[in-house]
Amino acid sequence: MPDTKQGLDIMKDKALLRASTAMLVGLFAAIPAQAQVAQETPKPDTPSDLSANPSVPAPSSQQGPADDGEIVVTGLRRSLESAQALKRNSDGIVDAIVAEDIGKLPDTFASAALARVSGVQVTRGAGEAAGVQIRGLPDISTTYNGREIFTAEGRFVAIQDFPAGTVAALEVYKNGTANLIEGGIGGQVNVRGRRPFDFNGFEVSGSLNGVHWEQSGKPTWNGNLLVSDRWDTGIGEMGLLVNASYVGLNYLDATREQSVVIGTTTAESAPGAGAGIRYPDAQGRFTSNGNRFRPSANAAFQWRPSPELEVYVDGLYQGYRSHDENQWMFVPIFGGPDFQLQNLTTRPGAANVAQGATVVGGSIPDGYYTSASGRTNTYQIGGGMVWQRDRLQWSVDGAYTRSTYDFKLYNIDYLFARSPTRTVLFDGPDGGPTFNFVDFDPSDPNNFNVRGFFQEHLKVGGKDIQLRGDTQYDFDEGSFIKRIQAGLRYNDRDANRDRGAPYIDRLNNDPANALYRDLNIPISALPATVRQTRPAFSFNNNFPVYSFAGLSEESIRNNIDQLRAYFGAPEGLPAFNPTENFQANERALAAYAQVKYGADLNDSISVDGLLGIRAIRTKVSISGFVRDETSGAATPTFDPITARNEYTDYLPNASARFRFGDELQLRLNYNQTRTRPNFFDLNPTLTVGPPPTISPECQADPSLPQCINSNLRNISGGNPNLNPLTSNNYDISLEWYFSRAGSMTAALFRRDAQGFISRVNREGVDVGFGPSRLNLPENTGQTRFQGAEVQFTSFLDIDGLPDWAKGFGVQANATYVDSEGDLASDLGSNPNVAGRGLRFTGVSKWSGNLVGLYERPFFSARLAYNYRSNFVFEYGQVNLDVDANGAPRTGAIVEKGRGQLDFSTTVTPMPNITVAFDIVNLLGNPLRRYREFNDAGDQYARQIVYLERTYSLGIRFRF
Repeated sequence: MPDTKQGLDIMKDKALLRASTAMLVGLFAAIPAQAQVAQETPKPDTPSDLSANPSVPAPSSQQGPADDGEIVVTGLRRSLESAQALKRNSDGIVDAIVAEDIGKLPDTFASAALARVSGVQVTRGAGEAAGVQIRGLPDISTTYNGREIFTAEGRFVAIQDFPAGTVAALEVYKNGTANLIEGGIGGQVNVRGRRPFDFNGFEVSGSLNGVHWEQSGKPTWNGNLLVSDRWDTGIGEMGLLVNASYVGLNYLDATREQSVVIGTTTAESAPGAGAGIRYPDAQGRFTSNGNRFRPSANAAFQWRPSPELEVYVDGLYQGYRSHDENQWMFVPIFGGPDFQLQNLTTRPGAANVAQGATVVGGSIPDGYYTSASGRTNTYQIGGGMVWQRDRLQWSVDGAYTRSTYDFKLYNIDYLFARSPTRTVLFDGPDGGPTFNFVDFDPSDPNNFNVRGFFQEHLKVGGKDIQLRGDTQYDFDEGSFIKRIQAGLRYNDRDANRDRGAPYIDRLNNDPANALYRDLNIPISALPATVRQTRPAFSFNNNFPVYSFAGLSEESIRNNIDQLRAYFGAPEGLPAFNPTENFQANERALAAYAQVKYGADLNDSISVDGLLGIRAIRTKVSISGFVRDETSGAATPTFDPITARNEYTDYLPNASARFRFGDELQLRLNYNQTRTRPNFFDLNPTLTVGPPPTISPECQADPSLPQCINSNLRNISGGNPNLNPLTSNNYDISLEWYFSRAGSMTAALFRRDAQGFISRVNREGVDVGFGPSRLNLPENTGQTRFQGAEVQFTSFLDIDGLPDWAKGFGVQANATYVDSEGDLASDLGSNPNVAGRGLRFTGVSKWSGNLVGLYERPFFSARLAYNYRSNFVFEYGQVNLDVDANGAPRTGAIVEKGRGQLDFSTTVTPMPNITVAFDIVNLLGNPLRRYREFNDAGDQYARQIVYLERTYSLGIRFRF
């Protein structure tokens, strides 16, 4: 039987589900069946609409008055109509965000806009949204206009790399069909750009926005410009479009945190308080500031020499530039013979859980100042043609993609000149940790000494050639077989990685010399400018150390040659380490066949659906080096190694859609998906450590607890034998479309996934170097995701209401996901969790959106609330924190539920000019992460992260 807490959680979940259902039923019950707006759905009007993803009709373009004089709706309402039409007419389960006008998604970044889609969860930080998940699954594939696209050596592109100004629509495929490119067990996100035939003729539009970042106090600029035209020539109709965008960020995220290691007082360490009181054994302060921008441009050319044939060429450029600085301060609460916790207080009602204390002595606080810069360039150029005659359509498409990423990081480590007395609160006024120093000035640079110098240079890249051909034939309307589709796709992918990351912590990096930490060199002696770090936590009084003496990012970067000389590092960028490098090639050939069927069951019920299969043959070759320190760490050898693998996947799909009249439809879907492992995890490189040094004590008695596994050599590397991640997906969806912009849908889903990759330690194995401790990635076991979604969208199109009232609209959706799976073997075998399936990391049980809309011809407003409940941020094992049986405890860091409120409004003083104002993160509430540390459920805050609030004011024009 479930324990009491679990039973209460189940009752709470059921109550929330009932309450959500009742609320949505109440909302749509108020909408009369006779909606005022006709339910005509937009249809694709050019063959190119079918070339990228033939199963999904593209929404019609947002135009002005139609040729017959009908007024075509634009703005928020038109955006919802287009998204609803795409969802309704698709052959699979698809949701979409459609730009309400050129360059106007509801958010600055595509990833933030995706958070509005039911079933999609994102993580927030660094001024943007990232980490997109679909129904709990993090492995999603990304395509641009139906083509695969990626960043550097990775499998997919970061969705936040797409500025909203260049995006026409975001299409979220929650279940796969045979014609979609394989990859992404969670689903696929297709980013649809614009083409010149989307417009009637000449079009120029653009925007310019100024953004104020509240915590950093800095302004940035965002803008985009689109120019498009189409014209008739003697050889057919042609069109050309050019679109450019620029997005800038200057964020400051501030974090207060404390250790996951839980200490226990003794009579000596806590005089007057006694032994057995638990407390976090360190606290920290971290700030991250980034000055980043993303330039982007795309161009498209279309040529229609005849009504049957269309030829197109398009290109995309995406860039990323960053200058980041981080400051970290680590304040230990342990160590040294003079360490004591004085004036210790405990939580009310918990005599063995510390609330605050005065820390005297112990280990010296330390930290670092970081200067980091990154640069990404991604190019894709492609083209193809679509030929259509009567019921036969044939298309070919090819593209070349190249992407590089170059990252440089310089780190100056410091430590305090002494260990000052400090007052700490483990539970501060807002539930987070705080610390302050007694008779110690953190603004004085003489209180900070040099500890070491770290450099990193990472250079990664990838390129790809992809070719595909598709054909489809549509049968007579009365035929049971409606359509046959078939196609081939070939891609040849290269990936590479080089990294060097040396660390210098001794004078001239000579092992015979003293450590810098023992030389008491103040940071002011370095060839760089000392100044106060950027203020943080200044919007409340809960954390007193707002700023401290340090080295700025610009000073480290501008003086890097002098700093290298000071520390005795070689000139120029650090040399690449062979064991962190690889070269990979992957070739895949895919073929698919798919049948669409359909029939009328009676006068009011019809059925249609898809039956298909996609087969993929993959061949992988990846080369690296084995670092062998058998003869000693000072004289390693590097031996080349190459691993090869090939395998075939068969991915079936089947679906049925039952239509009940004109408004109601029921979908049943099944499909299989899979994702190839990352090249980095497949890397066969090994780093073989030196033979272990066994103490005389362990030589005499190897059975002593401290001597177990003391004879193991440490080896780390990749695993070329990893299997692809796979998933069996089941979906049921009931959809009611009661107007062009009004719908109520509900869905049940289940994902049975297997093979997520985790890095684990295997002890006592022999891979040719004697008994070893081997650290490699491995496939974990099975993970189950199941849940439900509900969505409601409508404007108040009710007979009898005045026109001004019909401008009100609402979007609401809620998703419930229950996840359960196996941990990595070295965590899952721990006595604390053995035999139990645990929540998958990053998955909230509840997430949802509530958006209030108002739109009139000259004014619109949107207030959008996005919420996700708590989720496991990370699992880990802390050997110093044990359970009642003395076994290391495997614990979870849990991020608490959080809502984000965003506001936007526009005013259109004249038909072609719009003024827009936006506030992102209106509530300004922080992220809160906690960790339970005992069987009673007691917890301490792990991290409190304060995110940016931004204000944007801009203008959009369109002619």
